[in-house]
Amino acid sequence: MLSKKIMTVVKGIMLTITLIIILVPPVFGQRPEKAAWGVGVNPYYGGVFKYKESMPTVDFTGLHGLEVYVNKITNGRNQWERFFNYPELGIAAEYLNYGLPDELGKVVSFTSYLDLTVNNHKKNKLRLNIGSGFVYSSKRFHAENNPENTAISSKISYVGRGTIHYEIALNPNYFLNLNVAFRHYSNGRLNMPNNGMNLPMMGVGLKYIPQPRPINFVKDTSRYIDKSIQVNVMGSIAWREVLQEDIKHKAYSASLYLSKRITKYNTILLGIDGYYYERESMRRALSVYKSKYLPDDFVLDLDGRQLALTIGGELLIGRLSVLLQGGIYVYKPQLHYSSWYQRYGFKYMMTRHIFTRATLKAHSRTADMMEFGFGYTF
Repeated sequence: MLSKKIMTVVKGIMLTITLIIILVPPVFGQRPEKAAWGVGVNPYYGGVFKYKESMPTVDFTGLHGLEVYVNKITNGRNQWERFFNYPELGIAAEYLNYGLPDELGKVVSFTSYLDLTVNNHKKNKLRLNIGSGFVYSSKRFHAENNPENTAISSKISYVGRGTIHYEIALNPNYFLNLNVAFRHYSNGRLNMPNNGMNLPMMGVGLKYIPQPRPINFVKDTSRYIDKSIQVNVMGSIAWREVLQEDIKHKAYSASLYLSKRITKYNTILLGIDGYYYERESMRRALSVYKSKYLPDDFVLDLDGRQLALTIGGELLIGRLSVLLQGGIYVYKPQLHYSSWYQRYGFKYMMTRHIFTRATLKAHSRTADMMEFGFGYTF
């Protein structure tokens, strides 16, 4: 009972840290300025995209819900705003009803996002909205009470959002939005099973700007970029399940990589990752693998270490950056893992040298773990 309470506290701390990384820097981390704000609402209708055969064969039609949001309309006061053509920054709350109350129930999500446009000078704009946050699910997998729901196995999961919308100016205060949206839910293997949810949706929404302010769109002409090579070291910890409704197992990682800025927006990364998984988690996972694919007399190697070469890049948004990496294992005794992996996440520079990072490591479409860590840049 005590260990469960400790895990609940730890998960709460980790979720709070990630919220700070995702929500605080882009929305509230700017210097005081006179910027316009907008509010809006987007009704949605859609479905659930079945992308794994192990997911239950149920009728996923009838998904519907509502999103409300608040936007900050940047005016170019910060250099990165001019880099990205004066984007809008926002926080959204979304309610969705799957139409299957017994198996899937309902979800409520809270996300932050970056809303980009190709040309801010036009009256009507084609925009791309991308972001991340957390989702609460009213129903989840339970081996006895809800065995059909293999998509959602934890009350709190992560959400990735993407929306393409065409914004039509009705007048200086009101804007009509035609939306095509996509949402992905996953708990990063904190609980099993973790098939996740993919939700395509469509809708028509309305945005209201109470006090629109004129913006003098100025093209950024700065040419200087610090292209020196930097050395980065970091360590992370993760909690993960191996089997359905299993105990939480710890996993650790350490990284050493070089980074070099190549444009105003991007940094390339090259380095090595080291991983260590607890012995008990290796025993449980390999026992399942052995029962399916190996002879009974096969001796399991419970070595939980891994070493990999990585390459990737960062999209720079002020102190916040969006991370994408790929890795190839050079040492991997575990038979049940693929030979490569990918990592997605966020990095936030707390000071000039110290950063914190929240990333998802995955093997193709299967999440391996959600990592939380700190690092230092030389």
